[in-house]
Amino acid sequence: MSMNLRHVTAFVVAYEEGSINGAADRLGLAQPTVSAIVRELEQLMGVQLFERLARGVVPTPEGHTFYPHCVRILADVDHAKKALQGEHGGLAGPLSIGIAPTIAKGLMPQLLTCYLADFPDVQLRFSEAFSQRLSEWTLAGNLDFAIVAIPPVDRRLITRKIVSDQLQFVHSNDHSPPRDADGYVDFSRPIDLILPSPGNGLRSTIDRYIHTNNLVVRHFIEMEGLHCQLEILKKGRWASFLPTMSIAQELQRAEIVASQMREPMNLDFYLIHPARRAISPAAREMVSRLEQLIAARVPA
Repeated sequence: MSMNLRHVTAFVVAYEEGSINGAADRLGLAQPTVSAIVRELEQLMGVQLFERLARGVVPTPEGHTFYPHCVRILADVDHAKKALQGEHGGLAGPLSIGIAPTIAKGLMPQLLTCYLADFPDVQLRFSEAFSQRLSEWTLAGNLDFAIVAIPPVDRRLITRKIVSDQLQFVHSNDHSPPRDADGYVDFSRPIDLILPSPGNGLRSTIDRYIHTNNLVVRHFIEMEGLHCQLEILKKGRWASFLPTMSIAQELQRAEIVASQMREPMNLDFYLIHPARRAISPAAREMVSRLEQLIAARVPA
């Protein structure tokens, strides 16, 4: 007997779950079946791939070495399958994507409208959420890809930076912040900020900036909804840091104002997708169009 995809799949899932029971649940198989498949694979390879512990399984050094090779095997098989499916005509089938709100607002309405007009047979499921949740959904296999601000360092994911967007210090027309002698915002004076909640990729970037540049934050509100945040910014004394892409229209219509900061702040966005699944033709087309739209909006 030689190694087959059944062996590879069982090993990869057990490795990722850290448990034979967890792998069995994910694969829809009985626990003894998965255990037998993994042991058979170890016999075929002539090495022990896992240490069996009461709380689960831990990969041996050989298991860690073997894992990325198995991931590539599954990705190649999936890529071949998708390539064959693509031979039957235009793009079609299900496509699940997730985008962080700060990039979704500025780009996705136009992108999705044009994409679905060109490919009406694609069954799109679009999720807007913060980076941590999108990463969890991608790792679980619920999303074909996601665009996040701070990706997890995880070998189960393929990660690629797609854009760096400048954060703007924005406020209403009626509440301009004090400025220093050079015309920059004087952050030594107290400011009232609207902030994303802790754990948000944007919040982490802002917190670092506040700490590094010794900003004096007098009051702050933690808020998740970008739409509500913009409405408060338009009418009140509050200010915020937001990516240029998400507020381009509001700035152009002069509904809010961006004041120049002495020390610029950027937020990087990343494409992530499961390493053991090839990105589908429908997803590749979506990513390509997204990158083209970003290039047109964000200066190099």
